[in-house]
Amino acid sequence: MARETQIICTNVFKNDREEELKEKFTQKWIELIHQIEKNKERTTVSN
Repeated sequence: MARETQIICTNVFKNDREEELKEKFTQKWIELIHQIEKNKERTTVSN
């Protein structure tokens, strides 16, 4: 039986245009920082 798999990781940096690559890279860093900050808030509230 074949299982369906969900792809949770994609390569958003696969691009030939340097400007677009920089924008995506910066956007991913911003998303990561926001996620870390949210997790800090949850941890702080729980304690």
